[in-house]
Amino acid sequence: MKFALQRRALSALSTVAISAAALIGTAPAGFANPYIPEQTQDSAEFTVTNGYIAKQMDCTPDMPPVFDSVTWNPPGFLPWGGSGMIHDANPDLGGPFTATWNGSYWDVQYEFC
Repeated sequence: MKFALQRRALSALSTVAISAAALIGTAPAGFANPYIPEQTQDSAEFTVTNGYIAKQMDCTPDMPPVFDSVTWNPPGFLPWGGSGMIHDANPDLGGPFTATWNGSYWDVQYEFC
């Protein structure tokens, strides 16, 4: 009697394990931090910030950038782009930029260095 109960419990656990494996195996693959450019202010500022850090490091290798914020010139951010100012913790760094949506990514021009 004891073995029959153990056999049923083992059978139930096996069924659950196989079902869970099947569900996990057919789930779509997840990617770590997938970044897909979109025509949004967050996406534009992400692109401006990343490009700024790379550009500023090339321009002033002895003064690493410490990004602070982005401000947009009037009328502000628009879905097709805009211009603004990059602010750095170091007031000697940062500067003006222009961001334009080209249909699939943000094209950013840094007007310094």
